[in-house]
Amino acid sequence: ITCSYSQNKFGAFAGLNYNYLTQGNYEAFLSESSVSLHVGVLYEMPLNESISFRPKLMYSTQGDRKKTDQSEFNLTAVDYKLSYINVPLDFKFWNKIYLIAGPQIGYLINTEKMSDDYGDVESKIDFGINVGAGYTINKVFIEFSAYKGFSKIIEYEDQFNKQNSLTNTLVRLSVGYYF
Repeated sequence: ITCSYSQNKFGAFAGLNYNYLTQGNYEAFLSESSVSLHVGVLYEMPLNESISFRPKLMYSTQGDRKKTDQSEFNLTAVDYKLSYINVPLDFKFWNKIYLIAGPQIGYLINTEKMSDDYGDVESKIDFGINVGAGYTINKVFIEFSAYKGFSKIIEYEDQFNKQNSLTNTLVRLSVGYYF
């Protein structure tokens, strides 16, 4: 028995991130959002007719990238520009119109504190989950995805002496090309 699937593909992509820092599992969307960039390459390996393994390697700028002019602590004052090398390990379901899902691991390569210093980033490793959808036209694809990090980025104590932690959360819009 022989099976005939599409051949493996390589591609490149770039796009915009809509970033923000959240407490826990979306408990608070109080931090400022900001827009940044990502760029990367991907490899697509069909597993069967409708499922492919699609790992990516990308450079992504994240975090709160707007400088806040405030004198007292709140989430909008945590202005940390974060730069990562991310490796999403996505699975792609279907072909022309498709869904993606999978884990992502990232390594922090740069932190820039733009206002008050709320301490160092807790972990250089950021782990989370991606979900998204896309559309392919010939060799061009457009993809919309969301990422929720589980790793603590910053831990702080609020005015009630309660420990809180912030995680990366972002929405991506990517445009890419298969070679």
